[in-house]
Formats: sequence, C-alpha cells, structure tokens
Amino acid sequence: MKFQLGIAALLLVPIGAALARATQTPQDKKATPAVAPKDDPSMMKMKEFATPGPSHKTLEMKVGKWSAEMKMFKPNGDAFPPSKGTSEIKSMLDGRFVAETYTGDFMGQPFHGEGRFGFDNLKKKYISTWLDDAGTGIYAMEGTFDAGSKTFTFTGDMPDTDAGKYVKSRMVEKWTDNDHFTVQSFSPGPDGKEFMGMELRYTRAK
Repeated sequence: MKFQLGIAALLLVPIGAALARATQTPQDKKATPAVAPKDDPSMMKMKEFATPGPSHKTLEMKVGKWSAEMKMFKPNGDAFPPSKGTSEIKSMLDGRFVAETYTGDFMGQPFHGEGRFGFDNLKKKYISTWLDDAGTGIYAMEGTFDAGSKTFTFTGDMPDTDAGKYVKSRMVEKWTDNDHFTVQSFSPGPDGKEFMGMELRYTRAK
C-alpha cells in the first residue's frame, strides 16, 4: 500500500505544480508573470504524456473476441497436452490501453488471466502487464512494434519457480493477418539457454 501511495504522489507532483501556478494570488502574480494554462510548459508536457497517438492506434487491432489454443513446452522440447481458451480484448481509458480477459484451462485446471497493453509516451515503448490465477506475481514487460512484420517484441522478468527467482524473458507477438496472431514466450532453461516455453495461437471469433 505504501508503494502504491508513493507512485500516486509522484504522479500528482507535476499536476500540483501546474495547478499552483494557475491559482496564484494577485500578489504572487506581481512577482511571477501570469502564464495561460494552454501555454504553461508543465501542462503542455502533461498533455503530451496523456494524449493517445498512432502507437496507441496500433493496439486497436487486438480489440475483439478470440478463441485460443495454448501449448506449453519443456526445456528439452517435449510438449504438454494443448489447452483451449477464449479471450476478450477491450479498449479502455479512451484508447490509451487495451484490456484482455482470458479464460481457459491450464494443466487440467481452470485458468483465468488479465492483461493490459499500452504505449508509454514518455518511455516511447509499448508496455504490458499480465496476472493470472496460476501465480501471485505481476508479469511486466516493455517492447517495440515492427510495422513491416506486424510483430511486437517484449522483454521483462518472469517467475521461475524451479530457480526460486525471476528471470529475464522475451515475448514475441506476431500477426499473420487481422484475424490471427501468435504469442510465443521465451526464457532460460536449466542450462541457461533460451527455449520457447509457451505458444498461444489466437483466432478472431466470428
């Protein structure tokens, strides 16, 4: 809770500074020339940070209902039995983010997951978070999009319960067309070499 409050306080600092300038008393304004809100540098920077752009528009292709097939792999390449699922992806916060709700099964048990995807105007990177009922952590990643190959590439840290720690990982989301895309997750195996641990194939529901 303290961590969450700390983040909220940091986010409110530039807004508070801009509001303080906008609400100066007449006596204060004698010392500091008045600046119209639309011309205030701090407010302009906040507006740039908050305004969706072309990179956010790219995320709209994910919006819709999907059927999915999940495959899990061992480091030696052996595969677990595939599982089925459904996904619904919605736009949220006026196009700034998209939210995914996934329902299916995992290793013979019911499985539910939630994802959020966006583009951070300050970092100039795509961002994502994932959480589900197969764990207690939040999987956060940052990445890029290649328009030519229609491929998102993300990197971040994912939990490795065998190693008892989070490890560097990579996720690749490649679009075949507007109705099909594949997500592959890569992480280090026991020998330190990267292997594909998961593959999800999405097909848009008709």
